[in-house]
Amino acid sequence: MLRLNRIFLILLFVFFAVSSVSQASVLQDYRDARYAYQQLLRAPQKQQYRHHWDKVFTQLQHFVDQHPDHEKAPGAYYLLGQSHEKLYEISRVKKDARAAVDYYQSLARRYPSSSLADDALLFSARLQCEVLGAEQAARNDCQVILQRYPSGDMHKRARELLATLPPSTTPVPVKVTTSQPVVSPGPHVVSAIRHWQDADHTRLVLDLDGIPVYRVNTLPPSQKDNTSARLYIDLFKTNRVPTLSSNQKIGGTLVKSIRVGETEERTRIVFDLAQLTRYKVITLAGPPRIVIDLANHVGATLKEDVPQLETSTDAVKGDSGSDQISQVLQRVPADETPQIHLPDVAAKTHGKLRIVVDAGHGGKDPGAIGPGKLYEKDVVLKLAKTLAQRLESSFHCEVLLTRDRDIYIPLLERTAYANEVDADLFISIHANASVNKKAYGIETFYLNFSKTDKAMAVAARENGMSLQEVGDLELILFDMMANSKINESSRLAAEIQSSLVGQLSRKYSNVKDLGVRQGPFHVLLGATMPSVLVEVAFISHSREAKRLNSRTYRERSAEAIVHGVRQYLQSQNLLAKRASDS
Repeated sequence: MLRLNRIFLILLFVFFAVSSVSQASVLQDYRDARYAYQQLLRAPQKQQYRHHWDKVFTQLQHFVDQHPDHEKAPGAYYLLGQSHEKLYEISRVKKDARAAVDYYQSLARRYPSSSLADDALLFSARLQCEVLGAEQAARNDCQVILQRYPSGDMHKRARELLATLPPSTTPVPVKVTTSQPVVSPGPHVVSAIRHWQDADHTRLVLDLDGIPVYRVNTLPPSQKDNTSARLYIDLFKTNRVPTLSSNQKIGGTLVKSIRVGETEERTRIVFDLAQLTRYKVITLAGPPRIVIDLANHVGATLKEDVPQLETSTDAVKGDSGSDQISQVLQRVPADETPQIHLPDVAAKTHGKLRIVVDAGHGGKDPGAIGPGKLYEKDVVLKLAKTLAQRLESSFHCEVLLTRDRDIYIPLLERTAYANEVDADLFISIHANASVNKKAYGIETFYLNFSKTDKAMAVAARENGMSLQEVGDLELILFDMMANSKINESSRLAAEIQSSLVGQLSRKYSNVKDLGVRQGPFHVLLGATMPSVLVEVAFISHSREAKRLNSRTYRERSAEAIVHGVRQYLQSQNLLAKRASDS
């Protein structure tokens, strides 16, 4: 009997092990297919040839055929629709548009509770209306969105599209089902509203204890009394902490004030604006927060994401006039003299190089912990200070540190600071770590889609996220990287990596070159200048931990990074240009 139990346990273990490996393999199949699609979008010349698209179609089709019940199947159908639609934009062959519609319809029909279902229906409606001349079918899709997904982010667009279509001569039956699953039912708490700006953009960050159901709307300036424009967000089943002010005077270029009102059902946050501009909304986890980026002026480059939207007019009609929520929206503060809040940094001298050095982690975030309770946050701060001194003396440039002491700074604020001070380069210093205590070496990252599981793992650790959340972040990057300096960052990373490995190998044995890698790192997200993340050694490896704790090793590492920066600047002819401008 005991022997049978052992055999049973062994078989059970084998079953779960095989199942786990199988699931990982299926997920990798999806990632490979998605990556092939993303790579094609970055290759305009390849897009002109149908066989390149066919390869992408084959991979995605294989995934949905083999794994129709997998959680990524809706995403694969969505990408099939997107890829056929993009092919139509090039080919102008209607069969490509019809194929896109078929895949969008399949997604909505097979996975009605997917967050992509209403997006697919809207894209289907647009193609049928604008390309295929099927107005009745387009009307049907819009009606389904309005009835089935009343709180979805395509509701406003469906209503706008429906308004452009001629009225139907026959009634359209619409099956009403429950709305799609929400992010989190709550209750939640908003603890802080942070803000900062550079010349072109304003960033607003709502700190939360979880992501609630929310809705973002705008109101144009009143033509009656010319009051200011407003952007506001309703956070359902969310309250504010008592210390959060109900009225903050900002006086910035775009955002003049922030006002907060709440009821038992929701909290409304109103941003009084100088004018309505383009904006994008991003939800991020670890810690939970909602980020709103606004363009300060019409010419500012800001790629629009698809935020959670509802029409502003309907939102106002739905509010009671005596409701505090309605009142906080309708009240408009009197104009005041703008008081622009910028970092306490002297104006940048024309032609002078400015570099921001970021010491990873800090404060409540210790980073990785090595032997003898050696904290990553401590050793990288020492290295960052040394690097700043070496950069200043080598290039006679201005070097700014994101932190010069043991304090906590949220990841997204680090590149935002670099943007605000108009930095030319951003260098983030870190120490690597692994559960494998034998792992060692040097590697340098720049912002891009990750190509390896190891890069994903490093990004997860540095971001304080799970691997699944990093995968979600890649989708955000997919929409945001058009304005990132990817090529320049990759060259800077290559020069720093080569210099670190080359120079340290002359002084130390067993210096392993782990190469230049790509990864979705929060600390690099949003940078408008070439930016890299340098993992100078493994703090989890006993030999490399001793080196990190050595002042000599840190100084040599700093000198090597400076040499890499010099090689990059010379390759871009920036040193000569700076000298001529001075």
